[in-house]
Amino acid sequence: MVVLIVHDSIYGNTASIAQAMAQALQPEHAVRLESVNIGHVPDLTGVDLLIIGSPTRGFRPTPAIQDVLEALPDAGMAGLRAAAFDTRLDLDTIQPAPLRWVVEVGGYAGQTIQRRLIERGCVEAGTATGFLVLGTEGPLKDGERERAAAWAKGLILNQNILEGAA
Repeated sequence: MVVLIVHDSIYGNTASIAQAMAQALQPEHAVRLESVNIGHVPDLTGVDLLIIGSPTRGFRPTPAIQDVLEALPDAGMAGLRAAAFDTRLDLDTIQPAPLRWVVEVGGYAGQTIQRRLIERGCVEAGTATGFLVLGTEGPLKDGERERAAAWAKGLILNQNILEGAA
């Protein structure tokens, strides 16, 4: 299976999560890991699973990831299995409590990415998920790299189950 993991990272936390996913899926799968810049257009040729991730910034993905989502080709997206992830503040660390509510209600980058992928015709490979950072610049909460690796493996397992049922 060919897996493309596209991510943006500001302080290195989202990149670390993407790398943990890539390491967990290799060598059993061909994994391409791409860090984006504004104007980046991923090559989806031969891709079986697309994973896109971003830090949550102002309740949405970074401008570079938003550009990627807009630049994805109209052709070739229908039926492509895709999943989204983000890095986000651990709600338990946000003070004061009313600010936690604002953050929770505002939403996260992964939800926005997943919705956009589905609008483009992709098939949801798994629920968008978030990985926790302990402050604006990090570090990642303990165990998040391992959780990311398990999540990515779960996406592959879901694919294998679907193929077996077909």
